[in-house]
Formats: sequence, C-alpha cells, structure tokens
Amino acid sequence: MRITKAKEAEKKIRDFLSSGNFKPGDRIPTQIELSAILDISYRPLRESINFLIRQGMLTPKGRAGTFLANPKEHSVVEPIKWFFEANNLDLVELITARAVLEGAIIKEACRNRSTKDLLLLQQWIDAQSEKGIHSDQEIEYDKKFHLQLMSSAHNQVLNIVANVILLQFETIYTRNLYPDQDIIRVRDHQDILDAVYDRNEEKAYTLAQMHIMRSLKLRLEK
Repeated sequence: MRITKAKEAEKKIRDFLSSGNFKPGDRIPTQIELSAILDISYRPLRESINFLIRQGMLTPKGRAGTFLANPKEHSVVEPIKWFFEANNLDLVELITARAVLEGAIIKEACRNRSTKDLLLLQQWIDAQSEKGIHSDQEIEYDKKFHLQLMSSAHNQVLNIVANVILLQFETIYTRNLYPDQDIIRVRDHQDILDAVYDRNEEKAYTLAQMHIMRSLKLRLEK
C-alpha cells in the first residue's frame, strides 16, 4: 500500500538509507526515484527529505543532488550540550558519570594505545607544565590531554562518547571549580600516562577515578 504519511515515509527512507547500500558522501536517488522505489506519495516524501536535511542526515547540493551526510562529532555533541544546559543538570551527576565512562575507556586505551598516542599525550602534559601559560591555555591543554587519552582506545564510538562526557569540562571551568595553575592536575596526568605506558589497566583506571572525582570534591566544598 502506498505510503501517504510523513512519519511512515521518514522511517522507510531511514531504513532504506541504512540498508548498507549507501555510505556517507554517496548521492541518494532523486525524490522521483525514491517515490517509485519505496512507493511513497510525493508530498510526505518531500516533507521527510526536508526533515532529514534539517536533522543533518542529508546534505542538499543543488543540481548535483542530495547526499548522505558525513556528520562531524560536534553535530552529535552540540544537541547533548544543549540538553545539559536546558535541563540544568547537576554537576555531581555529570562528574560521576564522567568518572565511570572515562575510567572504562582508559582501560581500553591501555590495550590499544600506540607509541604515537604516548608521544601526543606527553606533548600535552609538557605544554600544560610550561611556566607562564595563561589559565585558558592550561584548561585547553587539560582537555586536549583527556581527548587524546580516550582517542587512544582507537574506537570511533568511544571517541564520540569521550567528546560528550568532556562537555562537563566546560561547566566545571566556567564555574571556577578548579583553581588556576593547579599543578596537581599535571602530576595526575603524568601518573596516568605512565600507567597507560605500562598497560596497567587497573592502575590507570584507579588514577583516572581519583583525578576526576577530585573535581567532585571541590564542587561539594563550594
């Protein structure tokens, strides 16, 4: 039976595009072709295509056609960031969630890290240790260290999760929950890196938990 409702049309289009025949960057069939292939009436088809474009799943390129998008991490992370802010989520919950998730990812990093990963991690520690750097730079280096640490797991899904949980960074620093030039953070980072170098999963996990939960302690003391 021919589909005449936009919601049903959207699901059928999603299923079609997720079938494995398309990958990011591929041109999808025209709306006339999709209407014939999927047996969808033109109006709900057009509404569904426009909705998927707004959602960032499809990218229109004029006469060249419409293409399956290759979303960037920020397109996934930003809506979640807005959810955090709109619902004013408690920092205790965010920090605790980060400790659980990041600790698990660091275990994976111990198994999969490369020599290049270790060098990049040391680079951010060294940058963070430099005297006279501005507090904003120090904060950025701190975040870069953690992003690199979690990318060392070499798992694309975990890398997206890492970017999501590190949204908590911005909130902590915005509310001045860490003092400027906190040298303990740098020492923590070096200890974590040493454990990752040794592939000592339990030690790296424990050190990461202590490092992250210290911000929770500071939060409770405020």
